[in-house]
Amino acid sequence: MYMKEPRKTIAVDLDQTLACTLESLVEWHNDIYATNFNVTDFNTYEYWRVWGGTREESCMKIRDFYDSSYFDQIQPIQDFALEALKMLKRRHFSLVIITSRQQFVAEKTKRFVDRHYPDSEQLEYVSKPKSVICQEIGVDVLIDDSLEHAFDCSTLGIDILLYDRQGQYIWNHDDILRKRHAQHSAPTLTSTSRRLYHQTPRELSKNVHRMTSWKEIIAQFPKPSSPLRFCYFANESEAEGEEEDSCDSEQNYFDTPNYYGYETIEVEEMSEEEEEEEEEEEEEYPLYRDNRVWV
Repeated sequence: MYMKEPRKTIAVDLDQTLACTLESLVEWHNDIYATNFNVTDFNTYEYWRVWGGTREESCMKIRDFYDSSYFDQIQPIQDFALEALKMLKRRHFSLVIITSRQQFVAEKTKRFVDRHYPDSEQLEYVSKPKSVICQEIGVDVLIDDSLEHAFDCSTLGIDILLYDRQGQYIWNHDDILRKRHAQHSAPTLTSTSRRLYHQTPRELSKNVHRMTSWKEIIAQFPKPSSPLRFCYFANESEAEGEEEDSCDSEQNYFDTPNYYGYETIEVEEMSEEEEEEEEEEEEEYPLYRDNRVWV
């Protein structure tokens, strides 16, 4: 008996993968504190290292940002992200959005997701390591912009697509990470062990793949093939000729033991617009079997 395979689960990070959160945060900080920061100034998620002050003061700033209108006006990533999620949904993947945002902004976060990414089926808030969440909900592929999270989750054996938009997310560049660890770690046994543990995924794991756009991400997933792809359809002239030749013997053939009836089955197909979108996508980003993530 044919057993239907369970749907594969794709987990997607929210901030900077689906939402332009840092852009809004930088704009808020510049307006409130009369600073002149750019997104490119942020090479770490430890923001106090960029704008100064203590860790506690930075946490208070983030809280104030969450309560501001700037947070309410965060825009979605304009990089084919919504279209990519729709494609994955049509290809029968289960989509889960995982975020490290705090629970007190859960309602605002849900409104953002419902408004901009309605195809997601689940929204998870991380109160524990992201690798634990991925293990608990059975994630097969994680799409995230954090190098630390990518490395942590790669130990589960799942595929990680590290989102590095246009190569400009310098906080997930391995050379920046190594430099940061060198600057802020004292030469002790503990720091040495930590540095060895935090080797870059590129060096230690083959299941971490750097992606510079959402179009590259969608190209990693196999496009479903129609069960009719091997069928041959005669052209008009061939069909007419075959019809004339078979008219005389058709009735006799149906009466022989060699005739087997057939059933017409319905096959769920994409619309012409959807097929054109995917064909254009494959032309722009050809799939290489050696690099594709098969899930």
